[in-house]
Amino acid sequence: MRVTYKRLFQPGFERWEMAILPAHLLSRAHLAEEAARVGRDPKAYTVRDAQFNRRPVGSGPFRFDAWRTDQFIRLRRFDGYWEGPPNLQEYLIRIIPDTLTAEVAFYAGTADAYTAQPHQIARLQDDPRFHATQRLALGYTYIGYNMRRPIFQDVRVRTALGMAINVDEIIKFVLYGQGERATGPYARQLDFTDPTVRPLPYDPEGAARLLAEAGWKKNADGILEKNGTPLAFTIITNAGNEERSAVMVIAQNAWRRLGVKVDALSLEWAVFINQRVDKGDFDAVVLGWAMDLSADLYQIFHSSQTGDFQLNFVGYKNPEVDALIVRIRQEYDHARQVAMARELHRRIFHDQPYTFLYVRRVLSLMDAKIVRMIRRPDGTAEYLPFTPNKLGSIGFHLNEWIKTPRPVLPPFRPTLSES
Repeated sequence: MRVTYKRLFQPGFERWEMAILPAHLLSRAHLAEEAARVGRDPKAYTVRDAQFNRRPVGSGPFRFDAWRTDQFIRLRRFDGYWEGPPNLQEYLIRIIPDTLTAEVAFYAGTADAYTAQPHQIARLQDDPRFHATQRLALGYTYIGYNMRRPIFQDVRVRTALGMAINVDEIIKFVLYGQGERATGPYARQLDFTDPTVRPLPYDPEGAARLLAEAGWKKNADGILEKNGTPLAFTIITNAGNEERSAVMVIAQNAWRRLGVKVDALSLEWAVFINQRVDKGDFDAVVLGWAMDLSADLYQIFHSSQTGDFQLNFVGYKNPEVDALIVRIRQEYDHARQVAMARELHRRIFHDQPYTFLYVRRVLSLMDAKIVRMIRRPDGTAEYLPFTPNKLGSIGFHLNEWIKTPRPVLPPFRPTLSES
């Protein structure tokens, strides 16, 4: 198979890295037939609506078996998998929205794997009952400013708002120390991140001076205003996410001390995303990005991606950044691409469309009775430790996983740097 692009496009290989999709379930003809069966308009019925999303068909070592909403997703072993069937007969993903219930289920042995909450990491990372792998999340948490709003169109305002927030205290008290400062649009682990970019300092006095320089003065009520217009806005996030809610309230209090009139609002996820974020109907938002390994930031920061249901929902536009993003897409030499990506990092940090907050440390726990097992030529079992990749994931050898009646190897426990 040969694929020819109309123009240079370095992320081409990466954009092909996805599961093979079944044409017999997702072709236009099949979707039209499916729409007719369920009484929907075939012209408006897309892949997003397909029944495939509730009963997926893939090409991996497990077959989809069942999905009970808010309870579990169950996969069964596929004996015809090309590398050979996995050791596990079944893979059950339990859906437990409440973190305390999830923790209790893990301790009780009714769940074998668990992602520790920040306040649990110090207590659980050395527990001999569990394998423990710690890594930096491949992404970051941020506050995004809707740059369509006049008050956010001045970089001094956005920078001042970032300088007013004590991010180190957020890491200490909200994340229990399990995080690191973020400075820009790339994941910390990637060489596209410029290590010379330092986080915004916590400097409320400096923030006040920047706002004064931008023309914002306190009125008789202590609220900053400019030409009779108060510096006032609403910050939103998704309800149920305690971490983001805490960040939102901390930011709100920090800005109020500056003289900003700011309200905070938590919204149910579907309303938050579909009605507010996707349609640009917000002032400021607490969100996070889960990133991939690419240098390509076109969808998130290119000015062509600012429409409804596109990912540059903050409306960030910079012609120089646009040109740089396109050049990065067309560069095949890794060293040159790294140099341009680091320049992009510096430019976006300078413009502060986001206040880049932090990267979480993640502790993944698994019952110590789960190990890798392969068969020697004579048929006897050989047990192997887990082998994390560069990003700390241990899932590559999933086909070899097996649960033994009792631990057969010492608990696997690499350090964060080794992961």
